[in-house]
Amino acid sequence: MNISGATLIVVADASEARFYCERVRMGPLTERDGDHMVATDQEHLSGTRHRGDRRWPQREPERRFLKRVAKQIVRHALSSEFDRLVLVGLPRTIGVLRESLPAEVLSRIDATDGHSRRGEGVAALRRHLSEAR
Repeated sequence: MNISGATLIVVADASEARFYCERVRMGPLTERDGDHMVATDQEHLSGTRHRGDRRWPQREPERRFLKRVAKQIVRHALSSEFDRLVLVGLPRTIGVLRESLPAEVLSRIDATDGHSRRGEGVAALRRHLSEAR
């Protein structure tokens, strides 16, 4: 088992994503403040329906935001900032992220945690991460 190399941990839901870095497996987590993402008003409004307008599925705003999150993950992967990836969020959130990531990045997934962890602190996140692995 490789215990060296950085792990990128992405905690996401339909409207917010936080990125954490774990430099050594089971080591301390640090939040990457510059990567905190929040869905824009445009992303929220893009899925609203008007009477008789059926162009946008109900989950389209969530999908648009999560595709943007996936692009950020890919940027980190292309710059070789991490060896492993952990996705944390509800199953549909993880599913959209997986659909949006290329195979090269998918191969780096170390674990997933199919629960909403929004607002949980670093200590709780570390505990859940340990359980997910």
